Amino acid sequence: MTSVGHGRLLRAGIAVLAVLAVLLPATAVRADPVEDAEEQIEREYHDLEAVIEDYNKISKEFKDTKKQVAKLEKELKPFEEKLSVLYERVAEIASNVYMGGSLSGMTAVLTTGTPDNLAERITLLDQVTVDDSTAIDELNAAKAELDERKSVLDSLYADQSGREEELREKKETIETDLERLQEQREKAYRDSRGIDPDDFVPPYIPGDRGKVVNFALKQVGLPYIWASSGPDGFDCSGLTLRAWSQVGLDLPHNAEAQWNMLPHIPRDQLQPGDLVFYNDLSHVAMYIGDGYVVQAAINYNNVAIETLDGAASDYYGAARIPGF
Repeated sequence: MTSVGHGRLLRAGIAVLAVLAVLLPATAVRADPVEDAEEQIEREYHDLEAVIEDYNKISKEFKDTKKQVAKLEKELKPFEEKLSVLYERVAEIASNVYMGGSLSGMTAVLTTGTPDNLAERITLLDQVTVDDSTAIDELNAAKAELDERKSVLDSLYADQSGREEELREKKETIETDLERLQEQREKAYRDSRGIDPDDFVPPYIPGDRGKVVNFALKQVGLPYIWASSGPDGFDCSGLTLRAWSQVGLDLPHNAEAQWNMLPHIPRDQLQPGDLVFYNDLSHVAMYIGDGYVVQAAINYNNVAIETLDGAASDYYGAARIPGF
């Protein structure tokens, strides 16, 4: 072959490689819509966790502030009542003196006005007892101190109230986004996996519980193997112990022993990842949400998804892993 021919081949080869360099990365990075939705759910969930923690913190602080405000208002009430009595008493004395004509013109003028500044004018009335004047001064000073403290608390109350409302709205917004993302994921799951419209699509569970549930769901289809905890097959307690080991928890390889070591919960409080027990503690499954469990059951011959009531004939109870 001539050098010209070699040159043409080389140029053609370079052109093909250039095209492949453009096309292959695009193909390789094309996202799975299900995984994309799950990644978004995970991010939103972690944002929600942070918001909820902030919300819980500010709610506790707000509750404490409300208690302090209520306590101060209770302390202020007797001051206000006693001041009112003293003001009325002094005003009555001043009125009697004025009507009797024993006040100078300037003093008579100073007795007019509101009770708020009566304590300032009272020293000009030599007919008013020293005890009344002193009592009012002392009460005013004590009340002013409490009023100042209450003013600080009122400001804090307003700030915390606004912060709590802001966090509540943010929490509701994220929860709405999570619902939307779950719907997007379910649609993508059905479209890409060829799921029948009537078939159950397990919701994506984020966080540590999600690691546990998602691990168990990935085992669906593996065979039931007596006394096995994977990786090629499972029995009922072998599946639950291996799933929870994904987050560092060590469960015993026995359904009754798992029941005995965990706190029990009512059926209506089940959350994904909780354990559900059947047949006098001879069988255990994992709740995955929406009334379904994933289980390794001998009568199914494999790991499968089933309804809560269809998993076994005799529901016994449910238990939760502490701290999750």
